[in-house]
Amino acid sequence: MVKIMLDPGHDSNTPGKRAIDGSMREFEFNKATAIHTANLLTQYNGVEVFFSHDLNDGIDTSLNARADLANRLQVNCLVSIHANAGAASARGIETYIYLNTPTSTYNLARMIHDHTINITGMPNRGVKRADFAILRETNMDALLIECGFMTNNEDLALLKSDEYRRKCAQGIVNGLVQFYGLTKKPEPAGPPGPSVVYEAHVESIGWQGPKRNGETAGTTGRSLRLEALTVRLENSNARLEMEGHVENKGWTTVRTNGEIFGTVGEGLRLEAIKIKSDQHTVLYRVHVQNIGWTDWKENGEVAGTTGQGLRIEAVEIKLA
Repeated sequence: MVKIMLDPGHDSNTPGKRAIDGSMREFEFNKATAIHTANLLTQYNGVEVFFSHDLNDGIDTSLNARADLANRLQVNCLVSIHANAGAASARGIETYIYLNTPTSTYNLARMIHDHTINITGMPNRGVKRADFAILRETNMDALLIECGFMTNNEDLALLKSDEYRRKCAQGIVNGLVQFYGLTKKPEPAGPPGPSVVYEAHVESIGWQGPKRNGETAGTTGRSLRLEALTVRLENSNARLEMEGHVENKGWTTVRTNGEIFGTVGEGLRLEAIKIKSDQHTVLYRVHVQNIGWTDWKENGEVAGTTGQGLRIEAVEIKLA
């Protein structure tokens, strides 16, 4: 399993990190590109993706905290995604690694940098070395890619474009695929049938990225609470209804396809869930603090506990 951490630089409220004309905050680019990157990586075998911080809480998580999380999770690499600033004439992409790094770090940075240059056609400012904290304090191959200058009108127009953000994400993924020898998951044969897609918001990690059809969302063995879920059906017009039992709040109101149930940014544990569909039999089970995996539940049955103060740590969902 290749464990990859994506670090969208800064946050939505970081002072000064925005275009001069105020038309874009740097984090808007960093977050969108990181999410596109994570979604592309779900197409490959043997990859687990983490974010360095919660993408939605508006808190500028410290660089030490981001590095500590990467070290604690023992990820194989960290990719920090940024937009640059400088002279009005400065344009292009540059990638940074730490002052003293193993050859593997340079090779990974070079592959990601070259693929991103090739797919975007941007001016090539090279792979450079710098004493950046996110590179210095991490114990794995780590790089920081600056994808263009907010201080240049041409670059800024690109940075604000979703098409360009997707190109940058594809360049990053292409470099990771080359470096780690990743292989794509096989395409499903014939027309796809209905499936369930879900994503967990986990303490200290944030949104993990989508899981499908019985895959584990959340964590086990790390004592991290699952705080929120979003669940949706693919290739089906059926209605999906979900409820979550939240610490100190009780049961949420009913949510439907793709809506979030639970809380984000409040530090509250999700303790139990209920899921049902009007056309499908939905099976689900949860991993509960001090208990482990529950039995499989279906169509509206309670999975988890209430009144015991125990957190859900992971969930698996599938259609019968």
